[in-house]
Amino acid sequence: MSEILRIFQEYCGSGWYPVLFLAALLYLLVTEKNRTIRLVLVESSLVLVALFFLPPFKALMDVLDEGTYYRVLWLWPMTVGIAYAGIKCFGRHPRTGFAILAAALILTGRYTYKNVNITRAQNRFHIPNAVVAICNEMMPAEDEERVWAVFPDELIHYVRQYSSEIQMPYGREMLVPEWTWNWDTHPIYRIMRVQPVDLDALAPLLTEYNCHYLVLNRAVPTTGSPEENGLVKIAGIEAYDVYRNESVPIFKKQN
Repeated sequence: MSEILRIFQEYCGSGWYPVLFLAALLYLLVTEKNRTIRLVLVESSLVLVALFFLPPFKALMDVLDEGTYYRVLWLWPMTVGIAYAGIKCFGRHPRTGFAILAAALILTGRYTYKNVNITRAQNRFHIPNAVVAICNEMMPAEDEERVWAVFPDELIHYVRQYSSEIQMPYGREMLVPEWTWNWDTHPIYRIMRVQPVDLDALAPLLTEYNCHYLVLNRAVPTTGSPEENGLVKIAGIEAYDVYRNESVPIFKKQN
């Protein structure tokens, strides 16, 4: 039981969402008359809450997938439940509901941009402008097959959010400890993660894995000459240089 409580406390952190969610469930349990809404938002949530705190249920989940018990909490419809209960309260009791919602926002809310991990969106894609510009630079034409590109660590997460036309030989699995998902470190990433980046060793692997482009952060030192390794610089975008690996052709789509 202590392990379950630890997981719940770590999930809650210093936030108030779980408290507001439980309050919303209790409110809806008393006031909600629509059978479908009760089943989807209230009764199913109460069952999940009860199951989560049952040690036998945790033991069963650990047998099925050990180390991921916290994901049961992801099934709780917190945002929808809190929002629905709040609007319902406001609709039934405008003055009282408004006061309750205002107090909840003031007492439990936080200014989003005080979080060091959150910044204002630079564009409608909500990814760095540099990623958009880099991807546009290497985007295949309509009659061309998708291309492959190698990106530095800090850009890996964003590429697929922008376009599936640009493929990568490895993804975010390289950014977590190897034992976490039981992945073998990709040969290209073994070189990319070491400073300085050895272009003499990297270039043959780019060709072997059919990578058309290489993106390097200028702040990361390199050894070897790009030109001598068949890498032609095609753009400099913010802090990054984009190289075309001319050893790998871009094929036309088959009709």
